Amino acid sequence: MDFNDSITNITNNITDYSAGLMDYMLKQTVPVITVLGISYFLTFASSIIGNILVILVVLKIPRMRTVTNYFILNLAVSDILVAVLCMPFTLVDNIIRGWIFGDVMCKLSPAVQVVSVSASLFTLVGIAFDRFFAIVHPTKQAINIRSTLYIIITVWASAICVMIPQVLLIEERAYIYEGIVVMHVCEETDKMWRKVYTLVLFVICYIGPLTIIMYLYARIGHKVWFKPSPGGGKASVEARMNEMKKKKRVIKMLLAVVVVFTLCWLPLHSITLLNDYGRLNPNQLDLVYIYIYPIAHWLIYLNSCVNPVIYGYFNRNFRAGFKSLVLGKSEGPLGDNVMTPNHAANGEQTTKHMRMVVIGSSRNINHTEV
Repeated sequence: MDFNDSITNITNNITDYSAGLMDYMLKQTVPVITVLGISYFLTFASSIIGNILVILVVLKIPRMRTVTNYFILNLAVSDILVAVLCMPFTLVDNIIRGWIFGDVMCKLSPAVQVVSVSASLFTLVGIAFDRFFAIVHPTKQAINIRSTLYIIITVWASAICVMIPQVLLIEERAYIYEGIVVMHVCEETDKMWRKVYTLVLFVICYIGPLTIIMYLYARIGHKVWFKPSPGGGKASVEARMNEMKKKKRVIKMLLAVVVVFTLCWLPLHSITLLNDYGRLNPNQLDLVYIYIYPIAHWLIYLNSCVNPVIYGYFNRNFRAGFKSLVLGKSEGPLGDNVMTPNHAANGEQTTKHMRMVVIGSSRNINHTEV
Protein backbone atom coordinates (compact mmCIF):
# COMPACT_ATOMS: atom_id res chain seq x y z
CA MET A 1 0.00 0.00 0.00
CA ASP A 2 1.55 3.30 -1.08
CA PHE A 3 1.38 6.64 0.71
CA ASN A 4 -1.65 7.88 -1.29
CA ASP A 5 -3.62 4.74 -0.47
CA SER A 6 -2.84 5.19 3.23
CA ILE A 7 -4.04 8.80 3.15
CA THR A 8 -7.22 7.68 1.37
CA ASN A 9 -7.92 5.00 3.99
CA ILE A 10 -7.31 7.41 6.86
CA THR A 11 -9.61 9.96 5.25
CA ASN A 12 -12.30 7.35 4.73
CA ASN A 13 -12.00 6.19 8.33
CA ILE A 14 -12.31 9.76 9.63
CA THR A 15 -15.31 10.31 7.37
CA ASP A 16 -16.95 7.09 8.55
CA TYR A 17 -16.24 8.00 12.18
CA SER A 18 -17.66 11.50 11.72
CA ALA A 19 -20.75 10.13 10.01
CA GLY A 20 -21.24 7.56 12.76
CA LEU A 21 -20.76 10.19 15.45
CA MET A 22 -23.25 12.50 13.73
CA ASP A 23 -25.78 9.68 13.43
CA TYR A 24 -25.35 8.98 17.14
CA MET A 25 -25.65 12.65 18.19
CA LEU A 26 -28.84 13.22 16.21
CA LYS A 27 -31.97 11.81 17.81
CA GLN A 28 -33.97 11.68 14.59
CA THR A 29 -33.33 11.17 10.90
CA VAL A 30 -32.53 14.17 8.73
CA PRO A 31 -36.04 14.32 7.13
CA VAL A 32 -37.68 14.33 10.59
CA ILE A 33 -35.27 17.01 11.81
CA THR A 34 -36.05 19.09 8.73
CA VAL A 35 -39.78 18.92 9.44
CA LEU A 36 -39.21 19.86 13.08
CA GLY A 37 -36.93 22.74 12.11
CA ILE A 38 -39.42 24.19 9.62
CA SER A 39 -42.33 23.78 12.06
CA TYR A 40 -40.46 25.47 14.90
CA PHE A 41 -39.23 28.28 12.64
CA LEU A 42 -42.69 29.06 11.27
CA THR A 43 -44.15 29.05 14.77
CA PHE A 44 -41.29 31.23 16.02
CA ALA A 45 -41.70 33.79 13.22
CA SER A 46 -45.50 33.90 13.55
CA SER A 47 -45.29 34.32 17.32
CA ILE A 48 -42.78 37.17 17.08
CA ILE A 49 -44.64 39.03 14.33
CA GLY A 50 -48.12 38.55 15.81
CA ASN A 51 -47.19 39.54 19.34
CA ILE A 52 -45.12 42.54 18.22
CA LEU A 53 -48.16 43.76 16.30
CA VAL A 54 -50.27 43.39 19.44
CA ILE A 55 -47.76 45.42 21.46
CA LEU A 56 -47.52 48.17 18.84
CA VAL A 57 -51.29 48.46 18.54
CA VAL A 58 -51.70 48.90 22.30
CA LEU A 59 -48.81 51.36 22.62
CA LYS A 60 -49.40 53.46 19.51
CA ILE A 61 -53.20 53.77 19.47
CA PRO A 62 -54.47 55.76 22.48
CA ARG A 63 -57.96 54.29 22.49
CA MET A 64 -56.46 50.79 22.81
CA ARG A 65 -54.78 51.59 26.14
CA THR A 66 -57.37 49.92 28.33
CA VAL A 67 -57.06 47.63 31.33
CA THR A 68 -57.75 44.49 29.32
CA ASN A 69 -55.37 45.52 26.57
CA TYR A 70 -52.57 46.14 29.07
CA PHE A 71 -53.03 42.53 30.17
CA ILE A 72 -52.88 41.54 26.51
CA LEU A 73 -49.68 43.56 26.11
CA ASN A 74 -48.13 41.75 29.07
CA LEU A 75 -49.18 38.41 27.59
CA ALA A 76 -47.64 39.40 24.26
CA VAL A 77 -44.36 40.28 26.01
CA SER A 78 -44.26 36.94 27.83
CA ASP A 79 -45.12 35.09 24.62
CA ILE A 80 -42.24 36.83 22.83
CA LEU A 81 -39.91 35.78 25.65
CA VAL A 82 -41.20 32.23 25.26
CA ALA A 83 -40.42 32.35 21.54
CA VAL A 84 -36.95 33.90 21.88
CA LEU A 85 -35.73 32.12 25.03
CA CYS A 86 -37.49 28.77 24.75
CA MET A 87 -37.91 27.69 21.14
CA PRO A 88 -34.25 27.67 19.94
CA PHE A 89 -32.91 25.86 23.01
CA THR A 90 -35.78 23.38 23.02
CA LEU A 91 -35.39 22.60 19.33
CA VAL A 92 -31.66 21.91 19.66
CA ASP A 93 -32.24 19.87 22.81
CA ASN A 94 -34.93 17.82 21.08
CA ILE A 95 -32.79 16.88 18.08
CA ILE A 96 -29.30 16.50 19.63
CA ARG A 97 -28.30 14.09 22.37
CA GLY A 98 -26.75 15.70 25.42
CA TRP A 99 -26.42 19.33 26.48
CA ILE A 100 -24.07 21.56 24.48
CA PHE A 101 -24.66 25.00 26.01
CA GLY A 102 -22.58 24.72 29.21
CA ASP A 103 -23.29 24.78 32.94
CA VAL A 104 -24.40 28.43 33.18
CA MET A 105 -26.99 28.05 30.43
CA CYS A 106 -28.07 24.75 31.99
CA LYS A 107 -29.48 26.74 34.91
CA LEU A 108 -30.22 30.05 33.18
CA SER A 109 -32.14 28.77 30.17
CA PRO A 110 -34.67 26.61 32.09
CA ALA A 111 -35.07 29.37 34.69
CA VAL A 112 -35.91 32.03 32.11
CA GLN A 113 -38.22 29.63 30.33
CA VAL A 114 -40.18 28.76 33.46
CA VAL A 115 -40.56 32.47 34.29
CA SER A 116 -41.75 33.49 30.82
CA VAL A 117 -44.11 30.54 30.46
CA SER A 118 -45.59 30.94 33.95
CA ALA A 119 -46.04 34.69 33.42
CA SER A 120 -47.93 33.95 30.21
CA LEU A 121 -50.24 31.50 31.96
CA PHE A 122 -50.88 33.73 34.98
CA THR A 123 -51.64 36.65 32.66
CA LEU A 124 -54.34 34.56 31.00
CA VAL A 125 -55.94 34.13 34.41
CA GLY A 126 -55.71 37.88 35.00
CA ILE A 127 -57.44 38.54 31.68
CA ALA A 128 -60.21 36.09 32.59
CA PHE A 129 -60.81 37.92 35.88
CA ASP A 130 -60.87 41.28 34.11
CA ARG A 131 -63.45 40.05 31.59
CA PHE A 132 -65.47 38.45 34.38
CA PHE A 133 -65.82 41.67 36.40
CA ALA A 134 -66.40 43.79 33.30
CA ILE A 135 -69.21 41.59 31.98
CA VAL A 136 -70.75 39.69 34.89
CA HIS A 137 -70.40 42.41 37.54
CA PRO A 138 -70.22 45.68 35.57
CA THR A 139 -71.60 47.77 38.47
CA LYS A 140 -68.92 46.69 40.95
CA GLN A 141 -65.51 48.26 41.38
CA ALA A 142 -63.60 47.39 38.22
CA ILE A 143 -59.88 46.86 37.80
CA ASN A 144 -58.22 50.20 37.06
CA ILE A 145 -54.89 51.04 35.47
CA ARG A 146 -53.01 51.23 38.78
CA SER A 147 -54.31 47.90 40.05
CA THR A 148 -53.49 46.40 36.65
CA LEU A 149 -49.86 47.41 37.16
CA TYR A 150 -49.83 45.77 40.59
CA ILE A 151 -51.38 42.60 39.17
CA ILE A 152 -48.78 42.43 36.40
CA ILE A 153 -45.98 42.85 38.94
CA THR A 154 -47.54 40.06 41.02
CA VAL A 155 -47.73 37.86 37.92
CA TRP A 156 -43.99 38.16 37.27
CA ALA A 157 -43.11 37.80 40.96
CA SER A 158 -45.18 34.61 41.14
CA ALA A 159 -43.52 33.31 37.98
CA ILE A 160 -40.09 33.87 39.56
CA CYS A 161 -41.18 31.95 42.66
CA VAL A 162 -42.26 29.02 40.48
CA MET A 163 -38.85 29.10 38.80
CA ILE A 164 -36.70 28.90 41.96
CA PRO A 165 -36.99 25.10 42.49
CA GLN A 166 -35.96 24.53 38.88
CA VAL A 167 -32.69 26.43 39.39
CA LEU A 168 -31.95 24.53 42.59
CA LEU A 169 -32.74 21.13 41.12
CA ILE A 170 -30.96 21.22 37.76
CA GLU A 171 -27.27 21.14 36.82
CA GLU A 172 -24.93 20.00 34.07
CA ARG A 173 -23.37 16.57 34.46
CA ALA A 174 -20.78 14.63 32.47
CA TYR A 175 -21.43 11.04 31.46
CA ILE A 176 -18.12 9.16 31.58
CA TYR A 177 -17.43 5.79 29.96
CA GLU A 178 -14.05 4.09 30.53
CA GLY A 179 -12.49 7.37 31.59
CA ILE A 180 -13.78 9.26 28.57
CA VAL A 181 -16.48 11.94 28.74
CA VAL A 182 -19.16 10.67 26.38
CA MET A 183 -21.52 13.63 26.66
CA HIS A 184 -22.80 16.35 28.96
CA VAL A 185 -26.40 16.39 30.11
CA CYS A 186 -28.53 18.97 31.89
CA GLU A 187 -30.84 17.27 34.33
CA GLU A 188 -32.31 17.29 37.83
CA THR A 189 -30.02 16.08 40.59
CA ASP A 190 -32.74 14.36 42.62
CA LYS A 191 -35.38 12.16 40.99
CA MET A 192 -37.75 12.35 43.95
CA TRP A 193 -37.79 16.16 43.96
CA ARG A 194 -38.13 16.12 40.18
CA LYS A 195 -41.33 14.12 40.59
CA VAL A 196 -42.62 16.53 43.24
CA TYR A 197 -41.78 19.53 41.07
CA THR A 198 -43.46 17.93 38.05
CA LEU A 199 -46.66 17.48 40.06
CA VAL A 200 -46.48 21.03 41.44
CA LEU A 201 -46.07 22.45 37.94
CA PHE A 202 -48.99 20.35 36.71
CA VAL A 203 -51.24 21.88 39.37
CA ILE A 204 -49.94 25.45 39.23
CA CYS A 205 -49.40 25.74 35.48
CA TYR A 206 -52.25 23.61 34.12
CA ILE A 207 -55.00 22.36 36.40
CA GLY A 208 -55.17 25.59 38.40
CA PRO A 209 -55.25 28.08 35.50
CA LEU A 210 -57.51 25.85 33.40
CA THR A 211 -60.04 25.43 36.23
CA ILE A 212 -60.15 29.16 36.97
CA ILE A 213 -60.40 30.15 33.30
CA MET A 214 -63.13 27.58 32.56
CA TYR A 215 -65.20 28.70 35.57
CA LEU A 216 -64.90 32.42 34.81
CA TYR A 217 -65.58 32.01 31.10
CA ALA A 218 -68.54 29.74 31.83
CA ARG A 219 -70.01 32.51 33.99
CA ILE A 220 -69.31 35.03 31.24
CA GLY A 221 -70.87 32.78 28.60
CA HIS A 222 -74.00 32.32 30.73
CA LYS A 223 -74.27 36.07 31.28
CA VAL A 224 -73.80 36.84 27.59
CA TRP A 225 -76.23 34.20 26.35
CA PHE A 226 -79.05 35.15 28.67
CA LYS A 227 -78.47 38.89 28.47
CA PRO A 228 -81.69 40.56 27.24
CA SER A 229 -81.50 41.94 23.73
CA PRO A 230 -81.71 45.73 23.37
CA GLY A 231 -85.36 46.69 22.96
CA GLY A 232 -86.58 43.39 24.39
CA GLY A 233 -89.53 41.87 22.59
CA LYS A 234 -90.11 45.10 20.67
CA ALA A 235 -86.82 44.76 18.80
CA SER A 236 -87.01 43.89 15.12
CA VAL A 237 -86.16 40.45 13.82
CA GLU A 238 -82.99 41.85 12.23
CA ALA A 239 -81.90 43.46 15.52
CA ARG A 240 -82.45 40.21 17.41
CA MET A 241 -80.51 38.26 14.77
CA ASN A 242 -77.58 40.70 14.99
CA GLU A 243 -77.60 40.42 18.76
CA MET A 244 -77.60 36.63 18.53
CA LYS A 245 -74.63 36.77 16.13
CA LYS A 246 -72.70 38.87 18.64
CA LYS A 247 -73.50 36.41 21.41
CA LYS A 248 -72.39 33.47 19.30
CA ARG A 249 -69.16 35.26 18.41
CA VAL A 250 -68.36 35.81 22.08
CA ILE A 251 -69.21 32.20 22.99
CA LYS A 252 -67.01 30.91 20.16
CA MET A 253 -64.11 33.03 21.36
CA LEU A 254 -64.47 31.78 24.93
CA LEU A 255 -64.60 28.19 23.73
CA ALA A 256 -61.56 28.77 21.52
CA VAL A 257 -59.56 30.08 24.50
CA VAL A 258 -60.37 27.05 26.66
CA VAL A 259 -60.04 24.42 23.92
CA VAL A 260 -56.74 25.75 22.55
CA PHE A 261 -55.27 26.10 26.04
CA THR A 262 -56.37 22.57 26.98
CA LEU A 263 -55.22 20.84 23.80
CA CYS A 264 -51.88 22.62 23.51
CA TRP A 265 -50.81 21.96 27.08
CA LEU A 266 -52.29 18.54 27.84
CA PRO A 267 -49.78 16.42 25.83
CA LEU A 268 -46.67 17.90 27.51
CA HIS A 269 -48.07 17.61 31.02
CA SER A 270 -49.32 14.09 30.31
CA ILE A 271 -46.05 12.68 29.00
CA THR A 272 -44.06 14.46 31.72
CA LEU A 273 -46.21 12.84 34.40
CA LEU A 274 -46.00 9.52 32.57
CA ASN A 275 -42.22 9.84 32.31
CA ASP A 276 -41.83 10.56 36.04
CA TYR A 277 -44.54 8.35 37.51
CA GLY A 278 -45.01 5.64 34.89
CA ARG A 279 -42.84 2.58 34.50
CA LEU A 280 -41.67 2.94 30.93
CA ASN A 281 -39.17 0.50 29.44
CA PRO A 282 -36.12 1.80 27.52
CA ASN A 283 -37.85 1.52 24.12
CA GLN A 284 -40.84 3.48 25.36
CA LEU A 285 -38.56 6.13 26.88
CA ASP A 286 -36.76 6.47 23.54
CA LEU A 287 -40.09 6.97 21.79
CA VAL A 288 -41.09 9.64 24.31
CA TYR A 289 -37.82 11.59 24.18
CA ILE A 290 -37.14 11.26 20.48
CA TYR A 291 -40.58 11.87 18.98
CA ILE A 292 -43.28 12.80 21.50
CA TYR A 293 -41.47 15.51 23.47
CA PRO A 294 -40.57 17.58 20.35
CA ILE A 295 -44.20 17.52 19.22
CA ALA A 296 -45.53 18.33 22.70
CA HIS A 297 -43.12 21.26 23.04
CA TRP A 298 -44.11 22.54 19.60
CA LEU A 299 -47.78 22.50 20.61
CA ILE A 300 -47.24 24.80 23.59
CA TYR A 301 -45.27 27.17 21.38
CA LEU A 302 -48.10 27.04 18.88
CA ASN A 303 -50.32 28.28 21.71
CA SER A 304 -48.15 31.40 22.04
CA CYS A 305 -48.39 31.83 18.28
CA VAL A 306 -52.18 31.47 18.22
CA ASN A 307 -52.78 33.82 21.17
CA PRO A 308 -52.64 36.99 19.03
CA VAL A 309 -55.12 35.42 16.63
CA ILE A 310 -57.64 34.49 19.32
CA TYR A 311 -57.41 37.66 21.36
CA GLY A 312 -56.49 40.07 18.61
CA TYR A 313 -57.75 39.19 15.17
CA PHE A 314 -61.11 37.95 16.49
CA ASN A 315 -61.61 41.36 18.14
CA ARG A 316 -62.88 44.15 15.90
CA ASN A 317 -60.94 46.86 17.65
CA PHE A 318 -57.66 44.95 17.32
CA ARG A 319 -58.38 44.18 13.68
CA ALA A 320 -58.93 47.87 13.03
CA GLY A 321 -55.76 48.66 14.97
CA PHE A 322 -53.70 46.13 12.99
CA LYS A 323 -55.05 47.52 9.74
CA SER A 324 -54.33 51.13 10.62
CA LEU A 325 -50.86 50.21 11.88
CA VAL A 326 -49.90 48.22 8.79
CA LEU A 327 -51.40 50.68 6.30
CA GLY A 328 -50.21 53.72 8.21
CA LYS A 329 -53.71 55.16 8.44
CA SER A 330 -55.08 57.15 11.33
CA GLU A 331 -57.21 55.19 13.76
CA GLY A 332 -60.85 54.97 12.90
CA PRO A 333 -63.91 55.53 15.06
CA LEU A 334 -64.34 53.65 18.29
CA GLY A 335 -66.75 51.26 16.67
CA ASP A 336 -67.54 48.53 19.18
CA ASN A 337 -65.28 49.98 21.82
CA VAL A 338 -67.90 51.35 24.21
CA MET A 339 -66.83 51.43 27.83
CA THR A 340 -68.81 50.13 30.73
CA PRO A 341 -69.67 52.67 33.46
CA ASN A 342 -67.05 51.19 35.78
CA HIS A 343 -64.22 51.60 33.30
CA ALA A 344 -65.20 55.20 32.65
CA ALA A 345 -65.45 55.89 36.37
CA ASN A 346 -61.99 54.49 36.93
CA GLY A 347 -60.41 56.81 34.39
CA GLU A 348 -59.66 54.19 31.77
CA GLN A 349 -58.45 55.85 28.59
CA THR A 350 -60.74 55.79 25.66
CA THR A 351 -58.56 57.49 23.19
CA LYS A 352 -35.14 16.24 29.26
CA HIS A 353 -34.13 19.22 31.19
CA MET A 354 -36.31 21.21 28.96
CA ARG A 355 -39.18 18.99 29.99
CA MET A 356 -41.48 21.35 31.90
CA VAL A 357 -39.32 24.34 31.40
CA VAL A 358 -40.99 24.95 28.28
CA ILE A 359 -43.89 23.59 29.92
CA GLY A 360 -43.60 26.94 27.34
CA SER A 361 -48.80 29.23 27.02
CA SER A 362 -52.54 29.40 26.19
CA ARG A 363 -56.65 37.30 25.77
CA ASN A 364 -59.41 39.26 25.67
CA ILE A 365 -62.90 39.58 24.61
CA ASN A 366 -63.94 43.13 24.47
CA HIS A 367 -66.96 43.38 26.72
CA THR A 368 -68.24 46.00 24.34
CA GLU A 369 -68.68 43.31 21.71
CA VAL A 370 -71.11 41.44 23.92
